[in-house]
Amino acid sequence: MTADLSQTRAPSAAATSKVIVPSARERDPRGYARRRRLLERGLAVGVPIALIALWQGLASAGVAESQYFPPPLEIASSWGELVSQGVYFESVLASVQRIALGYLFGTLAALVIGFAIGSSKLARSALEPTIAALYTVPKLAVLPLLLLVFGLGETSKILLVALTCFFVVLINTIDSVAGVSTKYTDVGRSCKASRWAVLWHITLPAALPQTLTGMRIASGMAVIVIVGAEFVAADTGLGFLVWNSWNLGVPEYMFVGIVSISLIGVIATALLRLVERLLTPWNR
Repeated sequence: MTADLSQTRAPSAAATSKVIVPSARERDPRGYARRRRLLERGLAVGVPIALIALWQGLASAGVAESQYFPPPLEIASSWGELVSQGVYFESVLASVQRIALGYLFGTLAALVIGFAIGSSKLARSALEPTIAALYTVPKLAVLPLLLLVFGLGETSKILLVALTCFFVVLINTIDSVAGVSTKYTDVGRSCKASRWAVLWHITLPAALPQTLTGMRIASGMAVIVIVGAEFVAADTGLGFLVWNSWNLGVPEYMFVGIVSISLIGVIATALLRLVERLLTPWNR
């Protein structure tokens, strides 16, 4: 019996349609976000631990020269020695104090001046070339001048940090204020808002994200310059600890200082990110 090909029908659209299975993110967005955060935090902690373990393994196998790269366990032991001697916390306190004071003075001055310049097109035209020229000068190159004027005391080092933070925050603040769309400020003025009200309720929230980014960058720059200053113009601080350890040929102490400097930078960045999330919840 011959099959009747004319009676053969094409499969219906319903029979051939694909079943779209929602992804885990679509099925449980909160659970997905929670697992994603845990993964990110796990990687943030796991990668440094893996690198330290690799370093220890290479040192134990003799691949890494302990003369130049002492094993992490030896560094940890030397860390304990410095703590017991009282040298470590003295060094950390000296560096943190210089960073904090310089950052505070430089940032506050930059915020006030930056908002004033950013709000005036005439001021930007007059001052931006000079600011750009001064910003490109390496701040460590100014240290000899500061030492000449203010001596070897704390003032010269705090001012160096302040100058570094000042220009980083100033440029970001000027750009953020100048970049606020005029359509927002025009709406405020059309509602009879005062200049101060427009600045406080419109310009400041719009400019805040970029300004806070500049403040976060400035914190890292502050750590860098204070270490450089402590290499040559201090008898305390983590920079001095690193430099003096090199002079004495004690690499374990040198790495204690290097790791501590990086931890200060990480903590400062984390704190400023927290401030950024609190002040700009709409920008997450």
